[in-house]
Amino acid sequence: MQQENFPNIISLNEMRENTGGNIERIEGDSRFISRIVSIGLTPGSTFSLLKNDGRSPLLVFCRDTVIAVNRKESSQILAKVNA
Repeated sequence: MQQENFPNIISLNEMRENTGGNIERIEGDSRFISRIVSIGLTPGSTFSLLKNDGRSPLLVFCRDTVIAVNRKESSQILAKVNA
């Protein structure tokens, strides 16, 4: 869901393949946030979205690592898309 107050901030599952951005915010319970941060997706980090076909997990390239993020989790990770 696109954030009304921040039009350039969208969830990862809304982004197109081969686009990049910066992680702005991670929503969810403390366990989820801790797990996502531990794999390297932290607020402020730069990433590229390699794969988002609308069905399977998203592939995110961040900190020299390719990370698979399932669709539900990707909706809780908000990013500012690079122009």
